[in-house]
Amino acid sequence: MSRACRGLVEGGLVTGCHSNRKKIIFKKLSITNKNINMSLKISSVKRRLKEGQVCFGTMLRVLKSPQAVALCASEGWDYIILDTEHNDYDYETLGNFSLMAKYEELGLFVRVPDKLYHQMAQMLDIGAEGLILPQVKTGEETRHIIQSVKYAPMGQRGVSISTTATLFRDYKIDEYIEWANRELMTIVQIESEEGINNAEKIISTEGVDAIMIGPADLSHDMGISGQLHHPRMEEAFREVITQCNKYGVAPGVHLNNMEDVNKWVNEGMRFITYSYDSKFIKDAYKESLSTLRNMADGNNKK
Repeated sequence: MSRACRGLVEGGLVTGCHSNRKKIIFKKLSITNKNINMSLKISSVKRRLKEGQVCFGTMLRVLKSPQAVALCASEGWDYIILDTEHNDYDYETLGNFSLMAKYEELGLFVRVPDKLYHQMAQMLDIGAEGLILPQVKTGEETRHIIQSVKYAPMGQRGVSISTTATLFRDYKIDEYIEWANRELMTIVQIESEEGINNAEKIISTEGVDAIMIGPADLSHDMGISGQLHHPRMEEAFREVITQCNKYGVAPGVHLNNMEDVNKWVNEGMRFITYSYDSKFIKDAYKESLSTLRNMADGNNKK
């Protein structure tokens, strides 16, 4: 049952709610109860990673309609990442996506352009359920991130209760802060040789939930741009996996090839971001159009 269905049932607005991904049926709809019991969202991604499971997500770069959240959720993705480092998502779009995600189980994370306090804190206030932090190279940078995204006593994030996160329900400050420190995810990207050399210092920092290696930037920084199967790259991947397993952090990577995904899942990667929206669309268009043209050519030869 979805969060929206569960809230309606618990709030007494319906006596039954059945969903089979194709339709939702509500019975005995009533609007007498204004306080639907919608609790603060629990991160299924964080829970599953802590249990040692593998989570699969994808990245959005061009889709701007918040309907994309429901689209991705309908196919079972565990999470989506809105990429603001390299793309043009504005604050209103981010807010709309974040609100939509509160009614789905999948996690909604935002990759920020840089590790600046106002960018990190603001994305969480807008309603992101976790942040992807690019180009982290040292333990000191990692500690700065934790200070920025966690409330005291874990950090120094300025207190502001997100109305998107709460769905405009009323919560006590201490209740909200405890939830935010526990549920909102901090995912660090290691994308440089310096970051690999400091992997243990980065990964051992309290508050880091997962690592997402950026292979393109990492290989470029190593002087072997695009050579994802180079022995130095594979050694770097394995170093991250080793340190993550040592400190109870989920190792992960962003990949675009199924064979690579299979290889690294088998070696221990568990936070797997696969491809991105525009590539999915282009690949589907190319495959379909090729099939259609071959079909037409075959009919013309008859």
